[in-house]
Amino acid sequence: MNAMPDRAVELRLITFTVGFETFVLDIMGLRQIIPYTGSTTVPTAPPFIEGIIVLRNEVIPIVDLRARLYPQLEERSEQPLVLITYSNAGIIGIKVDAVRRIVNVSTDALLPPPPIIRGIRGELLIAIVPYEDEVYLLIDIENILSGDEKQVLAAADLTPQDVEAPA
Repeated sequence: MNAMPDRAVELRLITFTVGFETFVLDIMGLRQIIPYTGSTTVPTAPPFIEGIIVLRNEVIPIVDLRARLYPQLEERSEQPLVLITYSNAGIIGIKVDAVRRIVNVSTDALLPPPPIIRGIRGELLIAIVPYEDEVYLLIDIENILSGDEKQVLAAADLTPQDVEAPA
């Protein structure tokens, strides 16, 4: 979803909150939503990986989006959720504070982010999405991790035999 199409297309977007902001993600990149019940730390995992979970015999690395976007915020959601997503880095879990709803938006409604926002991890932000009386930030699942982080994750061995019990 990196390039905007020439003609309008209807997008189904899932809205979720991280900190005080509401973000949206193309639902086609979403495999499922699960409650966050904790993750297992892996001593050899890269620092941007909070830990791993095992879901249907599949090891899934967890990225805490709040820690990435708002590291200064201390207050946490009491019941965070994990968005299990498909990405070119493989299947990853994105920990978010809450999931709100699904909205349908035409690509004609998407607005480009201002240049100043693009400079702050701007590759993550695709567009601004005005919807009814709200404004959402459309993120690119492919850019949750930087290119270097994707390479590190691909090289990391996060198999269950390396797992240390959670503290």
